[in-house]
Amino acid sequence: ARIITLDIHSREIEHTFAKLSLENLHASYQILRTAASFLDLVNEDLVVVSPDTGAIDRNKFYADSLKKPLALLYKERDYSRTSRNAGDTNITNARLLGDVEGKTVFMADDMLGTGGTLIKAMKLIREMGAKKIVCSVSLPLFSGDAVKHFDQAFEEGWFDFIIGTNAVNLPQEILDKPWYRSANVSNLFARAISRVHHNRSVSPLLDNSKMIQRMLSKKSRTEAPDLFSQAHD
Repeated sequence: ARIITLDIHSREIEHTFAKLSLENLHASYQILRTAASFLDLVNEDLVVVSPDTGAIDRNKFYADSLKKPLALLYKERDYSRTSRNAGDTNITNARLLGDVEGKTVFMADDMLGTGGTLIKAMKLIREMGAKKIVCSVSLPLFSGDAVKHFDQAFEEGWFDFIIGTNAVNLPQEILDKPWYRSANVSNLFARAISRVHHNRSVSPLLDNSKMIQRMLSKKSRTEAPDLFSQAHD
């Protein structure tokens, strides 16, 4: 038997099952393809920021794939306090290891609950001079009053876009938000299920780096003629 899931929170979960295997899919290609609809991933002055130490590996993958610098937002927490909503977090202090001034920031995380931690991170990064802030979340749950708090943060100019996936069934009200974009992972799961059903390896679906490189290479080639024509206008 197998479990097919998306971007599990901890890799250790894979080793807790004795009699079945777990296939952990990643939506990085689908997320970057969605981001490419409103960002120039090749030429943009972009820096990838890990929102905390736990998300380093995920964001390092994005930074390596995009060939962009990686920065880290280091947060100090008071674990005697519990985050109950987006307006109340247990973060007491945060420091940025890296430079975001005048740059486009891309942050990736696995899950969004109340959103308080992410909103606070976006505010800090904007205050440090980031020109544009885009966050991706594999599982956008929007718990409690999260949508209301993201509406307010967007109106106050703290971020530009949140990219989520349709692995979570969201109401149309959220899908229509000017700050939300949805990456479609249906085909990814369909291909994984098909491979399992036909006793084929799922491994080709687990490494998105080659697909991302092909996408970026194709984008560079399509933009080259435009740059050439501009130079001769």
